[in-house]
Amino acid sequence: MSRRIALLAVVGIVLAFGTAALGQAFPLGLLPTSDEPVDAYVWTMESLFYVGDPIVIHLRVSRPAFVYLFDLQPDGIVRLLFPNAFSSNNFVASASHQLPDGSYDLIASPPTGIEELLVFASTVPLPFPPAAPTDPFPVFAGNPEEAIDTLVGLLASMDPTLSWGVGWTAIQIEATAKDEEEPGATMILPVPPPLPPFVSFPGDAWHRAHGSWAYGVPAAGWYWYHGLDNRWHLCWAFVG
Repeated sequence: MSRRIALLAVVGIVLAFGTAALGQAFPLGLLPTSDEPVDAYVWTMESLFYVGDPIVIHLRVSRPAFVYLFDLQPDGIVRLLFPNAFSSNNFVASASHQLPDGSYDLIASPPTGIEELLVFASTVPLPFPPAAPTDPFPVFAGNPEEAIDTLVGLLASMDPTLSWGVGWTAIQIEATAKDEEEPGATMILPVPPPLPPFVSFPGDAWHRAHGSWAYGVPAAGWYWYHGLDNRWHLCWAFVG
């Protein structure tokens, strides 16, 4: 992932902890359970971004907690997005928090594709080294499995009464807008799926797969995204 100097932090979002596209689902079952979990959520107001677009990320926790936001790039690299070299105080005392939260920007950048964000919130801080200005969003792991193993190891070494929780969402990064197709080109889309017959949380995405509802953004095709406005939004995932 590229970065621009000064106060512009370039990032293409997201961390895979679910059943989203690319087959890089995080094995959540490997994480131990918390007796009194902290409810944590992460979402964006849009589900599709083009390279160069600014990105605003919303976080919510059910009680004051130390918040860690991870980013899984389409190439499998996992980075620690928050705290970072521009914003090192990750104790969130209020119910909600917004990133960027300082003199920096989050900008969609290559590699393009489906990316996922995972928020991890705990009642005590995790022993991560501070990010350096030369690498404001440090690499946490080379792949999702290594990231999970590292988190499991950290949790095992800490107080067993630790309370924590996780939440995730997915977005798509595209190189250019699709309205730049060649003249006369026509895109024929399949019939969109019906509105999901259930309530979901902000940032959740659902699509139809093999006749059933599946959680996450598909590799391509229609899906429903539950926005901050508590409404469903019909979206289309393009093949990059």
